[in-house]
Amino acid sequence: MTSTLYNNISIEGNIGAGKTTLSKALASKLDGRLILESFENNPFLDLFYQDKERYAFQVEMFFLAERYHQLSRNLLGDIFQSHTVSDYVFAKSAIFSGINLSNSEHELFLTLYRIMERFMPKPDILIYLHIPLDKVVKQISQRGRSYEQNIPLEYLSSIEKAYINYLKEENRFPVILLDEDPSRERSLDQSLAAVENILKKEWPNGLSQFSLQNEK
Repeated sequence: MTSTLYNNISIEGNIGAGKTTLSKALASKLDGRLILESFENNPFLDLFYQDKERYAFQVEMFFLAERYHQLSRNLLGDIFQSHTVSDYVFAKSAIFSGINLSNSEHELFLTLYRIMERFMPKPDILIYLHIPLDKVVKQISQRGRSYEQNIPLEYLSSIEKAYINYLKEENRFPVILLDEDPSRERSLDQSLAAVENILKKEWPNGLSQFSLQNEK
C-alpha cells in the first residue's frame, strides 16, 4: 500500500480530463474505497446537451441531490478501509450551476446548495488535473459518449475558468493543481506516480502547483 498523509482524496478536472480513470487506479493502489459520480442515471443529461436553456436547472438539481446523498453516505469513514478516493468534490455543483443557470436560477440553486454544503464532509486534499483543452477534446472523442460529442470548445473553456477561480478561493484544505507538460503525452502511470508523490508531502491549505514536468 502506498504511504500517504491523506485519507479522503478527491480528484477533479474538466470533462474528459481523466479523473475517473485516475481515481480508479489510485483507489486500487491504496486499497481504498472508490466513489465515482453516477452521472449515467441523470434523466436530464441527454436533454441538457440538446437544449441547455430548457433543461439546465433540472440537470443541476438532480446532480446536486445525487452528490449530496452519495458523499454524505460515503465520506464519514469506514473501519475496514482507511482511504477514500472520489472523482469529484461537492463544490462541483456550485461550479457548474454558475456556468449553466441564469442569474435567478443560480441564486435559487445556491440557497439550497449552501444549506447542504454545511453538512458535507470535506476532502483532506483535492488534486485538479489541469490539461490542455485540445487534449480534453481528444479524450472526450475517444471515450465515445454520444451526448458529449458536440460539446463546444467555449463551454469547456468556461468550465476550466470556473474551476480555476474556485481553486484559487478554496482555503479549507490543500488544493493541488497537477499541471501537465503540454509538449508531452501523459500516461496513466505518470499521473499515478505524480499523485503518489503529492500524497506523501504535507501541503498547506489553499492552492499549490505540481507539474508533471518534474516527474521522470
